[in-house]
This record gives sequence, structure tokens and C-alpha cells, in this order.
Amino acid sequence: MCTLTVIPIRLGIGMRVAFNRDERRDRLPALPPSTHKLARRRAVYPVDPVGGGTWIGVNDRGVVAAVLNRTAGFVLPAAGGVRSRGLIVPAVLGTDDFDAAVSAASRIDPAQYALFRLIVLRGRRAVVFVSDGRRLSSAAADMTRPFLLTSSSLGDKVVAGPRARLFHALMETQRSRWPTAQQDFHDHQWPLRPEVSVRMERSDARTVSRTLIDVTGDDIRLSYEPVFDIAVSQAA
Repeated sequence: MCTLTVIPIRLGIGMRVAFNRDERRDRLPALPPSTHKLARRRAVYPVDPVGGGTWIGVNDRGVVAAVLNRTAGFVLPAAGGVRSRGLIVPAVLGTDDFDAAVSAASRIDPAQYALFRLIVLRGRRAVVFVSDGRRLSSAAADMTRPFLLTSSSLGDKVVAGPRARLFHALMETQRSRWPTAQQDFHDHQWPLRPEVSVRMERSDARTVSRTLIDVTGDDIRLSYEPVFDIAVSQAA
């Protein structure tokens, strides 16, 4: 239940990552971002007090990692000793550089976690990993153009189409202002379809926070905004 976008910034030498986190209304609020000493690096990320991990973060080498739940059209038997998916991101960010982070991600045992998608990126390089509960597949992603990943407990296919069409429409109509278009996308809610909106709202869940990461060379910035009010946007 989340949405991640990436856009090139600063004349193509940097990237901006935005992440809407959607959660159950009864889940404890996350702890705000702080600096964490990992195996070989320092990283900044918010913390989920339930699992002790995080959904997104960036380390001092400018490597970003983010994990999204995956809801497929099937249910696999639960693996014994299932671990929190929030532990994946710190394990990846504790490595020395992008290649090492990708290598660490490729060694994840998907049987230990519920279904997920993981993206590891730095600059124009990115790899997306997809778990089916037994195997982990991976593919390089194009970071020269605006990029989108999204999920929902309603079923990823339920929200993927509407959100992708909105994203590409905003990016196309505001080609000279991608940062503005990205913000508009993450703020968007259809009045008659709040449950499939990017800024999501349902009786049992809602968008609870937004994380923004800018990486341009050695300049690394992370901002975090709790979101508890839902702004109604244009009709679908």
C-alpha cells in the first residue's frame, strides 16, 4: 500500500525520490527520520516501531533503497519465521556502493518475507527486485525518465492502471516542471475514488506520510512529512 516515483533533476545529474506510505489506521505512527549506523555506512530513514525497520532510506554514498508490499492475484503459504520486510532496506543500505547494494539485495531469501518489490538506485542506475515468495527476480530500470512503482492491499492491478495514467499525463503536460508534476501526483485524490488514489483514503487505511529524497552528487537530503488530512483533488 504505497507509491514511489523517481524523476531526474538538476540538468539530469541528480534524482528526486518521493514515497507515499499508506498504512492501516490502527498501526502505530512511524518514528521520524534519524541517522543510523549500519554495517559499513551511515543512513537516514524513518522507523516503523512495529517491525523496527523502514520502507525507504538513503545512505552516505547516495544509494537509495525502498520496499513496497506486493499484492498479487494469488496467496502463497506463509513461510516459517516470517521476518518484517522493513528489515530489507537497512541491510541493503549498509553496503559500500551501488553495486554492493545490488549484490546484497540479490542475496535476500524471499521465503523469509511476505511478497515485496524492492528498488535500489543511485543516479541513473537502478534495479528493481520482485519476490514471488519463493524466488527473487530482478531487472534494470530506466532512470532517465520519470519512473513509478505502486501497490495496494486491494490488489496492485486495481490501482496500477489509474495511477500510472495520471502519472504519465502529469509528466507529459508539465515536461518542463517535473518536480511540480511529481508533487501534484503525490498530493492527488479523486473525489469519487479515494481508495485507489495516490493520496489514498479508506475506512481501514490511508496515506500516513510522504518521504522525499534528493541526491545530487554529494548533496543528499531527506525530508519527511506526516500526512493525516486528505486534500480532495480533481475528478477522475
